[in-house]
Amino acid sequence: MPSLQLGTARRPLSDRWDPPLRTLLRLLTFLRPYKWSVIVTAFSALALMACTITLPYLTRRVIDDVLNSQQEDALLPLVLIVIVVGVIRALFAVMRRMLAGHVSLAVEFDLRDRVFAHLQHLSFGYFDRMPVGQLMSRATSDLQTVRFFLGYGLIFLFMHAFTLVFVTVVLLFINVPLTLLALLMGPALVLVAARASKRSHPVLVDVQQKVADVTQVAEESLAGIRVVKAFGQETAQDERFGVRAQAAFTRSMDAARLQSFYQSLMGFLPVLGVAVVIAVGGVMTINGVLTLGEFVQFYLYLAILTWPFRSIGMLIGSAQRAAASGQRVFEILDTEPQVPEPAHPVPLPAGGGHVRLEGVTFGYEPDRPVLRDLDLDIPAGRTVAIIGPTGSGKSTITQLIPRFYDPQQGRVEVDGADVRDVALDDIRRTVGMVTQDPFLFSDTVRANICFGRPEATDADVELAARMAQADTFIRALPEGYDTVVGERGFTLSGGQRQRVAIARAILVDPRILVLDEATASVDASTEREISRALANVMEGRTTIIIAHRLSTISLADEIVLIDDGRVAARGEHEALYAGSPLYREMHDQGLARPDELVAREG
Repeated sequence: MPSLQLGTARRPLSDRWDPPLRTLLRLLTFLRPYKWSVIVTAFSALALMACTITLPYLTRRVIDDVLNSQQEDALLPLVLIVIVVGVIRALFAVMRRMLAGHVSLAVEFDLRDRVFAHLQHLSFGYFDRMPVGQLMSRATSDLQTVRFFLGYGLIFLFMHAFTLVFVTVVLLFINVPLTLLALLMGPALVLVAARASKRSHPVLVDVQQKVADVTQVAEESLAGIRVVKAFGQETAQDERFGVRAQAAFTRSMDAARLQSFYQSLMGFLPVLGVAVVIAVGGVMTINGVLTLGEFVQFYLYLAILTWPFRSIGMLIGSAQRAAASGQRVFEILDTEPQVPEPAHPVPLPAGGGHVRLEGVTFGYEPDRPVLRDLDLDIPAGRTVAIIGPTGSGKSTITQLIPRFYDPQQGRVEVDGADVRDVALDDIRRTVGMVTQDPFLFSDTVRANICFGRPEATDADVELAARMAQADTFIRALPEGYDTVVGERGFTLSGGQRQRVAIARAILVDPRILVLDEATASVDASTEREISRALANVMEGRTTIIIAHRLSTISLADEIVLIDDGRVAARGEHEALYAGSPLYREMHDQGLARPDELVAREG
């Protein structure tokens, strides 16, 4: 251990424990809500082992008191006692299994529920870095590994510990020298187990990561199956999956080789001890030091004692896998949201959606800013179209308003309140967003529209659909508003999905409406219908439009040109075209025609 330097605080004892042990101790805290079930399970395990330990004693009684003494009358009572002990043992075994199963499943449920709830509260930045397949693996296979250890591994560990102590005491009462001889293999087993733990843990952690990589490729391929087929990349994806699967297989084989070697070694050492005991105990019996019944009883107890020793490898492997999986689960639970709830949230002031960005600098990676000292003021009720070259920061501005991200510098205000001081739910209910690639859940059309406002009436849902020009096609679906759309809404066309998403945004009645290329996926005819509907929806509501299509930009009161993370120009089309070379260049390359920009529909 490195020496402590002057002024360095001494680490708590728990911080100096090996990481696997710390992880296992932390996993044990999830048993607290079920402590009485755990206690009863432990009691059942004790009773079960007590019954098991009683059987060798009854066997000795049969040999010494009945067979050697030829007392036939004593045989039937002993046989009846053996049957009664067997029945009691079976009852406690059933109780232990049922309670252990309940506890393990309950802990898995609690962990999965906690992981899912925590994921819901993590910031967008976390999901930008973490693949969905990795998260799915941690929320499924890793939690099952933890469940098996907490539900069964711990109970077996407790049972074996009790067996080791109790049986050792009984053996000492039978014959001390023979017992000490039998226990000589104990220190060797401990050393082998420690070596196995040290070598196996990093390999098992890597196995879990490789399995997660396989899950990630499978999830991406299935989620993007249309893209895979469209580009004829089925074989390439199959090969990519095969590479990841082969890596998981190879690493799993490394773990299997380690475990097979050490578990076999830990299984052999107790057998070696039994062989020595049989040889020495046999000589003692021949010489009259032990009776035949005592020798058989000693051997049966030793056989019982051998099972815990032989199970050490399995239990260590289970604990190591649980520690590896628990470590991956806790990496999620220990991640703090980059956008935290304010400690003392203030209510959002009443207003019409006045948006103000002051001195905002932001980058998805801190050393690569997307916005640079940006100032932007959008008065309440104003409709502003934000345009600019690709990567200039247009969409990023709209991500900061509902506080999906926090700027590294500057402040974002809505109706005079810094969004960092307002509860996240409050600020996000204030902003309705429609993006270029709308996401629909595999649920009914009605449920998708009222997702942001579950208490909405059918009349409210249908009104929002009519405003989004979606009511007609929805009623033409097989079950109307109760039609279940496929995953991500792919049973609908792109334009239909877009209109459902617009209806969903309209229904929450936000102060601020963000349209991020919201009409990019619809045809010209549908776009005109939606534009007319949006003109009514945007009336009296602050609206931010990010678009390149004329009919959408033409809805704006003014245009804001963003370049290199700053406001390069602002105004109506004629002024921008005359005064901004960049706007004029974008326009001449196909942004829009001057006569169309000045013409307003409706």
